[in-house]
Amino acid sequence: MQRNAKKKKCDYSEMEIEVTGEYVQYAIDVERSQNELQNKLAACNSPKEIALVTMKVIVEFYDADWCGALDANMDLGVWTSVWWYDKEHGSMSSKKSKDLEIMENYDRWFSCMREHRPMVMSDLEDIKEEAPEEYTTLQRLNVTSLIAVPFWMRSQGFVALKNPRKYKEQTGLIRLLSYAIVTALNEHRLLEMTKLSLTSPRVSCETDVFISLFGELKITTSKGVLTESEMKSPKISRLLVYLLLSRKTAVAPREIADAIWPEEEADMPGKNMKSLVYRLQQAFSLVSDYRLIESTPNGYQINPTLNIITDLQLFDNKWNLALKTTANEDKIELLQKLVDLYGGDVLHSASSEHWLVGTSLNYQYRYMGAVNELMKILWEEKHYHHINTYAAKAMAVVPHNADAHYWLIRTMCKQGHSEMARSEIRMAESKLLEEDYEALLKRLSEDEDCREYFS
Repeated sequence: MQRNAKKKKCDYSEMEIEVTGEYVQYAIDVERSQNELQNKLAACNSPKEIALVTMKVIVEFYDADWCGALDANMDLGVWTSVWWYDKEHGSMSSKKSKDLEIMENYDRWFSCMREHRPMVMSDLEDIKEEAPEEYTTLQRLNVTSLIAVPFWMRSQGFVALKNPRKYKEQTGLIRLLSYAIVTALNEHRLLEMTKLSLTSPRVSCETDVFISLFGELKITTSKGVLTESEMKSPKISRLLVYLLLSRKTAVAPREIADAIWPEEEADMPGKNMKSLVYRLQQAFSLVSDYRLIESTPNGYQINPTLNIITDLQLFDNKWNLALKTTANEDKIELLQKLVDLYGGDVLHSASSEHWLVGTSLNYQYRYMGAVNELMKILWEEKHYHHINTYAAKAMAVVPHNADAHYWLIRTMCKQGHSEMARSEIRMAESKLLEEDYEALLKRLSEDEDCREYFS
């Protein structure tokens, strides 16, 4: 067949396809890519690996820069990259998009999701006038062209392709392979949920270690509990938490010292660190026969033999599940478990120090968001007694949480406890910033249950 022969029209499922030399080449490349993918998937051992290999094939087929699964939360109005493959840097490389992108200005994406149709943008300049805010975001992400295929079964979002240079108008292959990616994503989440249901602070064997980082540091093993105060050294607890939070396999002594104690001048950080590690091991030996920290040629690391679970990990897992859950009953259960985990700032004794303050604030904000969402759902379900409980705890942990004051006062008004409500508003005045307090009063005055007390 000559590739530049006469153009023909073929009818497939009421869709006209113009058969050209380019389309013939496209069909040949589709079959080649499918065969290549089939061979590669035979060696894959996990849903994530299946998805990433599939994304790589898509990137190579379209000669694109990046392919990824964008998870959309329509309730919160955000989307985030879950898994991705980058042509230059490989799987799961650093990306320019934020961890969470706001979806307020993505009307075209919402339309494609509702109508179950792919989005094709051959040239970014085409949307400059129509969608200027989306244009600015995509420009920041170095997107010049785009194909995005929606998915909506169990998970919701898009399989997106950045800057395709070939077959920009042909979405057949990415639409077909998006099913493999989404199936792998759903299977991965199901496995994570199964693991989570089996994970608890309880330990069942000698290599299990549960470490609580919210509030006071606490280490639990099958032999007992070791608390921060029993370690008798603030430096030891800081060293342990730094290693637990570090994403590196091993961390050099100089790096640890510079990160945690930059104001201290130490000619021999290795010697000082060795002393701290030794003292930590002495304390840990009271509750375990294993070493908690190991020394390697590259520095110190948490012993990989131990099965260490932290309350931060459980918090993150429940947070992610809560974002995916829509049924109120299930969401209440998850949010209750999540907020019960939070016992205060991460390593409260050091939470304001420069190396930890970002992590501490991140979990505090997420806790506030979770407890506020929980009280909102409890209000919808008319569980007023539970609102009182969680609002009181939230104010004890984070006194400046204006939402907790609002829900507690609103519940008191709803139950006819006017004097208690007035007492609580006086308490709020002493705890909140002036602008937050004024906003709280305005919010209460606009609520039908509270209007007569605060108008």
